[in-house]
Parts: sequence; structure tokens; C-alpha cells
Amino acid sequence: RGTGLEAPCFTRGLRSLRLGSRLVLATAAAAALVVEAAAAAAVSAAAVASSTSAAAVRLAAQEAGEHADSVHNIGAGSAAKDMDLEAWCAAKNSDVGPAISSRLTDRGAWRADPQPPLGVEPVPGLSEGVPALVVHNALSAEECRELIAGFPQQGAGFMPGERVAELYRDRKVKSRALARDEALAQALYSRLKNHVPQELDGGRLYRVNPNFRFIHYETGGHHSTHIDGREPGVPAWDEEAGGWVQSRLTMQVYLNSHARDFKGGEFAIVSPIPNASVDGNASGTNVRYVVKPREGDVVIFYQERLDPPSDYPPYELQHEGSDVTEGEKFACRTMVDYVFPDKERARMGNVKDDAQRRATAVALGAGCSARGPQRVLAIGNTIIDMILTVPHIPVDEKIRVDTKRRYVGGQGANAAQAMAVLGLNVSFVSRIGDDADGGMARSAYQALGMDLTPIIVVPGAATSSAAVIVATGENKQRSILIYDDPALHAPRPAIAAALDDLVRRVAAGEFSAVYTDGWQMDLALPIVRAAVAHKVPVVIDVEEITNETRALADLATILIANGPIIQALASSADDGDLRSAVASLAALRVGRTVVATSGPAGAYGAEHGSREVVHVLAVKCDVRDTTGAGDSFHAGYVDALVRGLSLREAMTFATHVAAAKCETPGPAVTRASLELYGVLPSTCAA
Repeated sequence: RGTGLEAPCFTRGLRSLRLGSRLVLATAAAAALVVEAAAAAAVSAAAVASSTSAAAVRLAAQEAGEHADSVHNIGAGSAAKDMDLEAWCAAKNSDVGPAISSRLTDRGAWRADPQPPLGVEPVPGLSEGVPALVVHNALSAEECRELIAGFPQQGAGFMPGERVAELYRDRKVKSRALARDEALAQALYSRLKNHVPQELDGGRLYRVNPNFRFIHYETGGHHSTHIDGREPGVPAWDEEAGGWVQSRLTMQVYLNSHARDFKGGEFAIVSPIPNASVDGNASGTNVRYVVKPREGDVVIFYQERLDPPSDYPPYELQHEGSDVTEGEKFACRTMVDYVFPDKERARMGNVKDDAQRRATAVALGAGCSARGPQRVLAIGNTIIDMILTVPHIPVDEKIRVDTKRRYVGGQGANAAQAMAVLGLNVSFVSRIGDDADGGMARSAYQALGMDLTPIIVVPGAATSSAAVIVATGENKQRSILIYDDPALHAPRPAIAAALDDLVRRVAAGEFSAVYTDGWQMDLALPIVRAAVAHKVPVVIDVEEITNETRALADLATILIANGPIIQALASSADDGDLRSAVASLAALRVGRTVVATSGPAGAYGAEHGSREVVHVLAVKCDVRDTTGAGDSFHAGYVDALVRGLSLREAMTFATHVAAAKCETPGPAVTRASLELYGVLPSTCAA
């Protein structure tokens, strides 16, 4: 909803940039449908009862037009018909004027400290943790009068109502002025800082943004239903703040009083009414909460994430300024900024989404209290990944690399590290060389508290390595090139001795489960056979079909692989019939579970003796890097398995772990990502 001094003008997910044509945010389409379906249930009866007349506080939602979706409607007017988004944003925010509060400084009109007590009224009926409040007496009557007297009538930052109407079609004002006002921002910050959250979405309170929009309404003035976005649209690094800065709260300041100075003009939090008609318009809104502002009042409310859309619609803080029916209303608006240690945490954090994910994690038994001393044995590759991000996968061309980073990866290593991050005690069986890459891997494993006594260090051999090319453009693809030193796999007496010791430990009941990634079969097969013989659950991944991997798959207690592999093992020719392939493989042996992963289609699972094929949908996430997502799914499933979760619960939990990985650069999911995604509570000890 704008750039610069206004809420952000976001472009992610847009399929058209021509404002005069029908513009739909494709990424929000599904959420918009759910908004319509669920909105009526979100109405607060108490808030509606507090309203004045329906005519005074209820406005029609924006009519379907060239921008269609009222929630994400950018509200561009007729003058923007031939502008793209960048040009429109520049036109409406091209000029910024001087501080208006300089009048207060010149006249000594600032209210002296200590400040009087402020009245604070939380807005009821919102989801857990979503902040919204009304603060009374934040500015004195004299301060408000001086700010009104300072409203510009021309010059820098000033825009007459006629021009506003040309650029916007969702509001009517007498005039609007943009001003950078550091003194006013500091005054509001010092008076209100103890009444707003000190932390939001993982960021800490930073400042009241000094960029203000001063608005003068006269009779007929209004601002139609909308939702505020965050500023800037993409978090920006701020050297002074020492982190990534983005707004989280809107601050609406009222400079004169309802009833005394104007009638109408109430601030209302609303929800849309599907298929309703208000004053002949196609849709209307239902009032949830109303503010009849007085001079010095400040309404502060959370800015919900718009890009990507919330996973849990409807948006709760759609709001409007109703028609001024008599007199003139004066107000100004700015934002409250927070500073974040991580750009993605700033961009993706959303109070309601995070709370819902935490609730899901608790429901799946992922809380700290559910985690015991279970030890698992993981068998798999260690591969040092060099990950290169590029706009697209090159074919017979030369392109520049955007980023280059090295990680400790490999299918087994990714899964083992994720298990350790999830809180399991992991013993890891893997071959590494005695080179620098091998040392890098050992250091990473030790930092996670993994048991490295089963690690096999091969003198004179190079640790396996890979170049992983990740396309970050519209087509999020990847290519992996692996180097495997033959010397790493040569038979050696020390390897046989290490294998005998591991078989003994499995037989002694030291492990609650065994996992293998389907590689290093000379190690995996003997250990898995010992586990099966001693009734230790075995979770197996298979990435290619050979006689050895078929034998390994036949031994699995839980077989988890991608759809094509499951269909090949089941000899299923129908690419779309994953359900029957999963069910037929599960039916082959008592106690067996089979799970097929299918990317965006989710996962299908079946247990021996059950006719039900469980389907768990993929979790919507902002994909940054899919490398290791399947390995993270396996780790999540193992964690759920040793905690005794059902098939559906285990698949759901594993899907959340995989989604958290997709939002994490690199091949292995991190603790920070799991905490941010709500899969791992931040209160668990590291």
C-alpha cells in the first residue's frame, strides 16, 4: 500500500504491473477466499454493541474493479491507469516537507515532563499476542492545536485533495502532507514506549518512525476498508540500529475530537460480510470495534504479514475511517519500527501464524517436557556442500553467482544434524577423510553434541563434496554435482572392527531407533539386520533402486521415500496412484509403515493391517532452499516415532520440520528456523 512514508508497495507474486488492468495478488487468492468464508464468525458482539449508528461507522468494502481483492487492494486511482507500481509509488510519495512540530519548539508548547498518566484500552477480540490498543492523552490539547495550526497549505510535502483523489480511489481528503518530524517521533516514543510490545516477531522495539502523513478531512472525507502493510516492504539493514529494520505497528494520532469538532469519522476495525449489500454496493463490512477519537488519542495496532499471506486467514485488523458527516477532522499517521537480527525472521514473522504453529507443535508433543533421553543411531553420507545461488540454472551459458557458502551436508548428515537440533541424542555412522573437510564436519557434529565414536576417519582419503546450484528466481530449481573419492570406500580392517562394535551396541538395546539414508550399504545392511533381529525400529530412505537398496527397503520398519521410488518398489506403473503403491508396500509385512513424499502434494502413508491411507498436505512456506528438505522430513519422523506419535501425527510433524528447512538456506535445518516455525519451542535447552 505504497512506499516511502506510506505502507509498502509490494510486488512479490504480482502477475501484472499495469495498474489500469485487473490486478490480483496470486499468492493471496486462496487466503482471500477463506477470508470471505470465515469473516462472519469473527465478529465481536460486544464491539458491535458499542457502535453508534450503522450508517455512521459502516462503509462498503471496496467494489470489485481493476484491483479486485479488497484486502490487498492498493487503491490506485484514475491517474495511475498508465503507471506501473514503481511510478505510482514515486508519484504519491515524491515530496516530503519539513517538521510540523517545529511550531511547538518555537512557542515552547511541548508538554513538560513528568508526563501525566495515560489511559490505555486494549482492543478486545483479537488472537493471542496480536497487539492493538487505544492510548488517551498521549498529546496535550495545546500540542494538538499547534500541530493543526502547522498543517501546510502549500509547498513541500503538500498534496491537495483533488490530486489525492486522482492517485487513490479508496479515500477522500481535503489535503495530505508528508513530513519528516524527528521531534514528534521522539516525543511519542518516550511517552508510549512502555505501552507497546518490547519484542515482536523476534525483533526488539527500535523507534517511532519520523516519517508522518498529516491528513485533513472535511465533510464527506473517509478512508475505505483496507489493511496496513509493513514499511519497508523488504526489511532494510540499519547500521545504527545494528540489524534489519521493519515496522510492526501502525500509530494513528488524532488531533481533534469526535462530537466536539466533527461528527462521523470514527475509526473502525471491521470484517467483510460475504455477499452482503450496503447502500447498493456488492459487499459490506461488519463492525468489530469502534473508536470515537478525542484530541491526543493514539490508536496503535499490529501490521499483519501480507507477503507472503498469512497461513491463518482472515486478517484481523482490516479497518476504515468512516465518513465525516459534519465539521473537519485532523490526524497524522506513522509506524513503530522494530530491529531484527535476521532478515528472514523480519520478513516472515507474523504473530498469529507463529502462535498457531506453536499450538500445532504442542499438540504433536513437541514441547520440551516430551523430550526424553532417547538415543538414535543414524547411518549416512557426509558431504561438504558448496551452495551457489543463481537466478536460474544455467545451460550452456555463463552467469554470475549471487552467493557462495559451504555447509556440512549429505543426506544422512542432514538428517542426523536435524535430529540433534530437535533434541535427540544422536550417534552418527559416516565415513570422512582425514582432510580439512573432514575436520569441518567433525567440528559441526561436536557443536551439536552428537556422539562421534562411530565416525570412521579414512587416512589419505578426501571427504565427499558437492556443488549445489540453487535457482532463486521464479523457477526454484536445484542441481547437485557430487565428488566421491573411491579411496573413502576401500575395505579396511579398522572399518570391519568398527562395524562389529556397532552391531554389538544395537543388539544391546542402546538405541531407540536406527535411521539410514540408503547409502554406504556395507555399513547399513549389517546394522539394519541386527536392529530388525532385536526389534529396534528402522527408518529407511531409498534414493535409487538397486538389488541392495531393495533388500534394505524390505527390512524397513518405516520406509520413507519420494513418490517415484515408492511406485518403483511397488511395481506401480500409474504415476498418479501413490495411495495404492503405499498401501501395497505396507501390506507386505506385519509392523511395516510406508510413507511417500510428493513435494507440494504433501505425503501419503499407510500401516500394515490398516485400510486407511493417510494424506497430509504440504505446509505453505516461503521456499528459499529445498536442499535437505526430505532429510529433514526423515529427522522429524524419527523424532515423532521415538515419542510415540501416531502415523498421522508423525507425518504432520515431519512436514512442519521439512517446511522449516525450506525456509532455511543450506542443506540442514537450524534451531533458529525450527523455533521461528513453531516446531521447536525456544524454551527448550540448546
